[in-house]
Amino acid sequence: MKARLILFAFVLILVSIYWFNQATAQSLPANLTDQEKVELYRKYKSSEASGAAVGSGESSTYSTPPIFDAAEESNRGSLHSLLAKGRMSASATGTIFAGGEGLKPFGMELFERAGQLSSPTGIASFDDYVLGPGDNILIFLWGRVEKEFNLTVDRQGSLHIPRIGEISVWGQKLSDFERALKIKLKQAYSEFDFTITLGKIRSIRVYVIGEVKKPGAYTISSLTTLFNVLYQAGGPNERGSMRSIKLLRGGQNITDIDLYDFLIKGDNSSDTRLKSGDTIFVPIVGAQISVSGEIKRPAIYELLGGETAAEVLDLAGDATAMAYLSHVTLKRTTSADEPHLLDLNLDLNDSENMADFEILDGDKITIPSIYDVMRNFVSVSGMVKHPSRYQRSDSMRLSDLVNMAQLSPEKVYFKRANLFRTYPDNRREVVAIDLRELSSSAGEESDLLLMDRDSLHVYAISEVEREKFVRIAGEVKIPGDFPLYEGITLDDLIFLAGNLKRAAYMYRAEIAHTDSLGNVTIEHVDLTSNASERTFLIEDDRVYIRKIPEWNLDRKVGIDGEVLFPGEYALIQREESLYDLIVRAGGFTDVAFPRGLVLERASISGSSYKRKIDRVLPSTIELREDSLGNVREINQMRIDGQSLNRIVIDIDLILGSEGKEGDIILQSGDKVFVPQTPSGISVMGAVGASGTIRYEPGERVRYYLERAGGFSKQADKGEIRLIRADGRVLSGGKAHGAVAELGDAIIVPTEIKRDGNFLRNFSSAITIVTGLATTALLVSKL
Repeated sequence: MKARLILFAFVLILVSIYWFNQATAQSLPANLTDQEKVELYRKYKSSEASGAAVGSGESSTYSTPPIFDAAEESNRGSLHSLLAKGRMSASATGTIFAGGEGLKPFGMELFERAGQLSSPTGIASFDDYVLGPGDNILIFLWGRVEKEFNLTVDRQGSLHIPRIGEISVWGQKLSDFERALKIKLKQAYSEFDFTITLGKIRSIRVYVIGEVKKPGAYTISSLTTLFNVLYQAGGPNERGSMRSIKLLRGGQNITDIDLYDFLIKGDNSSDTRLKSGDTIFVPIVGAQISVSGEIKRPAIYELLGGETAAEVLDLAGDATAMAYLSHVTLKRTTSADEPHLLDLNLDLNDSENMADFEILDGDKITIPSIYDVMRNFVSVSGMVKHPSRYQRSDSMRLSDLVNMAQLSPEKVYFKRANLFRTYPDNRREVVAIDLRELSSSAGEESDLLLMDRDSLHVYAISEVEREKFVRIAGEVKIPGDFPLYEGITLDDLIFLAGNLKRAAYMYRAEIAHTDSLGNVTIEHVDLTSNASERTFLIEDDRVYIRKIPEWNLDRKVGIDGEVLFPGEYALIQREESLYDLIVRAGGFTDVAFPRGLVLERASISGSSYKRKIDRVLPSTIELREDSLGNVREINQMRIDGQSLNRIVIDIDLILGSEGKEGDIILQSGDKVFVPQTPSGISVMGAVGASGTIRYEPGERVRYYLERAGGFSKQADKGEIRLIRADGRVLSGGKAHGAVAELGDAIIVPTEIKRDGNFLRNFSSAITIVTGLATTALLVSKL
């Protein structure tokens, strides 16, 4: 049901859009009667008003079209033709002038902040206000009679004044009404004076259509002018004309407004007060041109037709002081859509100027700068204190230009600067200049005589030469790359790197030289002698300072737990063993449990990580494919890196032989822990009650399992684990029958249950048996 409602709504929307397009975009049929035209226009205005932008007037006024008499409505055929013509023109010519190259249409900025306007509250003059239905008039009398009348002009345009009667005021100016009222009042009162004041101003309905940003119907104060409403409607859009805005009243074109008069001259004399039912029509923009370059108001301009080049310059605010008017570029597209470039002389001081040249639709005018075409100058750029253009004299030489620009000697590449020379026929040449020769007596040949438009560029060292480095690594405080300074030695580089560390092997520093062909040679330097001060480095040398063999200031181990002197110990010799450490720690305490001694070596897990053992294990995992072809892992293996760190040792053997058998050599970072004597045998896992059972010498594992409540239903009896105190592990039958020793732990794992499908297995079996029986029967019949 919901889907049907959505489909029905979608179809209804499509039909409505189609009807709206037909009602507003099609031209008016020729066989319609006047009454049908009036009705069609009513529908158009209603749809136009309903689509007007919110906030452009009172929202309640958009749903109902204004009421006119039939004669007024029938005269609107010219309005509809203008509207239809504007739509056809818009669809035929596209949007806006396509060639502005970033320029905006002139005058559009006036409407960038257009918004809701409040109705005018004051009256500029009594003389020019025309009364009409809805106006509120306040009349005050004083003298022998004191009265106050608060009157409103009715729908027939009349006022009803007590003791005076009805007076028709519709269409009268306020000043004319005042004179007529004075005559009427004299007939009823004597020795009095009076004043007339407007109270509430009537509202009127006007329309803004065509190429505007917010077309629609607007309810406004009767004091509002055309400019006010146009601003309220957002002004012309990018397709709208700024120069031929029409005010239509009663189907007649009252006036054409050119906004350029207001924008350029500030002349608002064309602004006029509106009447109810007036229509402001903004047609599509006319001919357009663009003016850019050295002009005060670069923009896209609309033409009225017949404008000359001089008039266009005046329209754009005239050229700037930097404009070169003798060679103005005009780009024009012909009827064959082929662009042509024209060179115009618009310099009014030149008798051969082309100021009267007619400008056409689509022309693009570019006014160059005098710096683009100026003569008799030279320029300098780059690493100088005063990069600029300089006036050239006939005797000016390259050294004169350099002296005026002043080199920046700390960064200048003196071996070469480039002089770019442009000849009169526009050929270009680059001349290499050695700046060092300009300051010497031998530089007379290099000190060239400058030509018009010569340009000198002085380069920075970093622009021309690559940065050169040497590198040092190893036992220095700041290893890395360092600039290759002039005459830098090995001793200098070591000093720049923060000097040697204490572990540096000074008898043999290694330098790797790389020649221009990429061949590498090795040089060894004894740093204990003065050889490093005499060893000069070249580009890309790599210096390696090695570490003293077997140097380690941090060779220490730790022993904690039940020894007399637990703590950290420095290894005395390379071959110091576990037994030696126990002796140095004072031996075991009375409550120590040597058999449970734990020796951990952190380097083991790091070594296994580097050997990537964790990546090798997945290739040993059993894979099984089910009936659907899905492959899955069986008995997945997981590695705990920390569990690898413990080394299993036979402490009884070590202690019994005083370190001569079974002992292990310690490494830096080893940790030894000696626990206290345990209370008994730990039993955990799938048993009746996990816990610690008091140790009984000679008893086997089964004894302690019985004391722990025996196996639970989930117990995997064949996978029992017996973990000895020294780290050894017994499993399966060996664990079940083994004798438990003090400190051991018994672990009973949970059995993994595998789901079975009895019906499916039974069905498969029946199928197989039936197939075999059938085969046997067929064979017996042969």
